[in-house]
Amino acid sequence: MSRTRFARRNFLRGAGGVSLALPLLSSLGCSPEEQKVIEKVGRAQQRAGAFPKRFVFMYTPNGNYATPDSSFSGYWSELSPIKDKLSILLGLDLAAQDQPPGEPHQQGMALLTGRKLNEGTFIGGDGSLAGWASGISLDQEIANHIGATTKRKTLNLGVQSTAYGGTEVRTIVSYLGSDLPVANETDPYIVYSELFENLEMDPVAAAKLRRRRRSVLDLVDRRYDGLRDKVSKEDRAKVEQHLDSVRDVEKRLDATGGVIGENCQKPELGTPIDINDPANFGTVGRLQSDLLIMALACDLTRVGTLQWSASTNNRPYPFLEYQGAPIMGDEHQMGHMPDSDTASWEKIAIIRKWYLQQFRYLVERLDAIPEGDGTMLDNTVLLLGSEIVRGNTHSHIDQHFIIAGGGGGALKQGQFLSYAERPHNDLLLTILHAIGIEATEFGDPGFTTGPLSELLV
Repeated sequence: MSRTRFARRNFLRGAGGVSLALPLLSSLGCSPEEQKVIEKVGRAQQRAGAFPKRFVFMYTPNGNYATPDSSFSGYWSELSPIKDKLSILLGLDLAAQDQPPGEPHQQGMALLTGRKLNEGTFIGGDGSLAGWASGISLDQEIANHIGATTKRKTLNLGVQSTAYGGTEVRTIVSYLGSDLPVANETDPYIVYSELFENLEMDPVAAAKLRRRRRSVLDLVDRRYDGLRDKVSKEDRAKVEQHLDSVRDVEKRLDATGGVIGENCQKPELGTPIDINDPANFGTVGRLQSDLLIMALACDLTRVGTLQWSASTNNRPYPFLEYQGAPIMGDEHQMGHMPDSDTASWEKIAIIRKWYLQQFRYLVERLDAIPEGDGTMLDNTVLLLGSEIVRGNTHSHIDQHFIIAGGGGGALKQGQFLSYAERPHNDLLLTILHAIGIEATEFGDPGFTTGPLSELLV
């Protein structure tokens, strides 16, 4: 299996939590598959308003067992208590993803880009080959408009997302652009250290830390500046992009680093745990959820993704039980079983119910944080989705999504909407409009017909 190694030695951390790795350059002998994450400058200004708008995408792997209905039957009953905060969308097609190269899990992981994959050498479950996605993802596009003033443009968190396949196309949902994947941050203790450890630092100490970080950035700038004359024209453009990202970090170091108030509090991490132990999957996810919520509440970021596992997902769920015994089977393989294998699908139903509980937790926590006459949820767009419809069909057609929050008054809630042959790019475009970005298309323009007017106020 071909993998890109996001090696520790290739990253420079500590400057506002942003990776400062130089993109690997083909003229220096590096392959396209080993292209590193590049931070680009957010050029748009913050949208005006009393409270900022926010966007969060939560990913769960391998589709679902059952389609939601308006009565919230079966395991979908977990969402019934918050149904007035949601809109359930049926019948949207991942049409842009449903084209070569790649196999369905690989293709579907590019769902936030609304574009197909590039050619590449990542080996899929059926032996298909594919590369990274071919365009920017929705979270990064939104961050380019509303993330210019926050400490982190985006916060891309993973929950054991590389534990069963390393870092490759089936473990990534966020992209800065074509062939520019954004690796998830999977260690909640590192995330805490980078975001919250110095949140209440005294001004003298904070200024000293900024000066120290600036000295590192100056060194990076000088080293990379001297590299431009030694590489090809194509790679020189990559260096320029990278230097732009370094300068973006410099601007962020001048930021206050969040709003300290009654809604901004350091999360409690408790006693350290083994973050890679399958038994701790839920605990790690809860830590990441709390970190994301507080990062939003402290205005350290306004855009985030929370990726539970990945489409590789060859994992057990030992903290869940089926008929009195822990669920120790491989969920990915269980999802491939025919409908007649009732035991496998009953286990998956338990797992799906548990994932919906995690989504409900995010919704309820955001809805419990007051903002003006409303709550943070009122100013947030929270999207739940997966890369395929169902494990044993691997279909991208008739996919469903759950969207929560009011988007600052831009979104209608409490709806059950069913579509037919409508590309999901239209949902991505609708979210852009809800955030205040008046785009006419997003992703592949051949799979965009217009915003979902039923969702917009």
